[in-house]
This record gives sequence, C-alpha cells and structure tokens, in this order.
Amino acid sequence: MSEPTYLPLLNSIAVNECKGEALLSAWADTTPDVQLAEVLRFVAIREGEHAAAFEKRMCELGYPVREETAYQVFKDFDGLMACVKSNLSDAEKVARLRGGQEGDGRDPFRSFFNDTTIDPQTGALLGRYIAEERDSGRRLQAQYDRRDCGRTEP
Repeated sequence: MSEPTYLPLLNSIAVNECKGEALLSAWADTTPDVQLAEVLRFVAIREGEHAAAFEKRMCELGYPVREETAYQVFKDFDGLMACVKSNLSDAEKVARLRGGQEGDGRDPFRSFFNDTTIDPQTGALLGRYIAEERDSGRRLQAQYDRRDCGRTEP
C-alpha cells in the first residue's frame, strides 16, 4: 500500500497544533486578563486535542509524526514562546503572533478537501478540525477586539 497523498497535511496539522497548544497555554499563564486567559486555555486544550487526534490517525494509517517534514506555521517558535512568556502587553503579543498581518480574508482551509482520495474517517476528522478551528479563531478574535483586552486596572 502506498503512502496516502494527504499524509503531509495530517503531519503538518499534528505538529503545528502541538506548538499552538504550547504557545497559547504559556500566554494564558502570563496574561493578567482573566477573560483572555479563559479563552486562551480553551483554545489551547482544543489545539492539544487536535494534535493528539491527528497523531493517532497517522498511527492508525501506519505512519509516525515527523516534525522535520511538516510545514512550519510558527517560523520562529522559540521567539514566539519567549514573547508569550514575557511581560509584553497582550496587544503586543497579538501583533507578534500575527506577524503584523491581519490575513487576506481567504479561508485557510479551502483546499483541504481537494484530495479526492481522503478516506471517510480522515475526512470526518478534518471536518471537525476545520469547524473547531474556525470557532477558535472567532473566539480569539472576539477577545482581541475587546477594548480592554490585556489592560489592567490603574
């Protein structure tokens, strides 16, 4: 049996969701903003669950997660980790994590199902992942948009 063509996608999701969990958990531990911390922890838990679910699916398919071949969403993971653990403001952390970009408005998940060889079990996992990622993005954006996000009382 040949390697599934969608294996690099599963691998990249597993690797980057694990890193996302670490970043958001570290940030939640440092923010003085209780509302933001709640959302960061919630999304971090999701990120960790996604990492485990995709690693499990790869194992079921007979392949290990390989960080060295994954597309790296977090180009400077160590620098980002230092940032979220620092005493920078939450607004500064948001700016750093976004890399100064708001995004182009295009759905980053739009091409996930272009591969018509995706099996039903993997497709179901991807569908749930996409729905939860979109929800997590909305939750985080709502926090970033709060006028008092990251501000402490004088």
